[in-house]
Amino acid sequence: MRGLKDYTDIMGGLLLMAAGTWFMLHAMEYSMGTLRRMGPGYFPMMIGGLVILFGVLVLIPAMLRAGDMPKPEWRPFVTICASVLAFALTVERFGLVPATFALTILAAFAEPGFRPLRLVLLGLGLSGIGVLVFTQGLGIPIPAFRWPD
Repeated sequence: MRGLKDYTDIMGGLLLMAAGTWFMLHAMEYSMGTLRRMGPGYFPMMIGGLVILFGVLVLIPAMLRAGDMPKPEWRPFVTICASVLAFALTVERFGLVPATFALTILAAFAEPGFRPLRLVLLGLGLSGIGVLVFTQGLGIPIPAFRWPD
């Protein structure tokens, strides 16, 4: 069904504006500083302002053109939420690699027709990158593997 406005981009623009506002509100909890000596709240405040600006730039043209009414797709929403929850529940107990594999496998169900070999390779690659970046590079104390006691 075609409407008078592009509701998909209207919702996207409003969501961007809401996210930018959230960043700016939380940035106000920190010292802003000055342009020469930026405080911890300066960068999030500027990013929040830019996100709001991008939201406005998406919203205004959407108000002036026709578009389809979006239809929510629940399968991707539920599987992505489940994959993030699985990661959160398994990373401390089993380690980064099993948690990343759980996230990857559950997220793959968001789209029909995934391929098992690609899924395993993706899980291996993401796990390796996660260990290199977070454990080795940033020094975050998350073990790659942890066996429950």
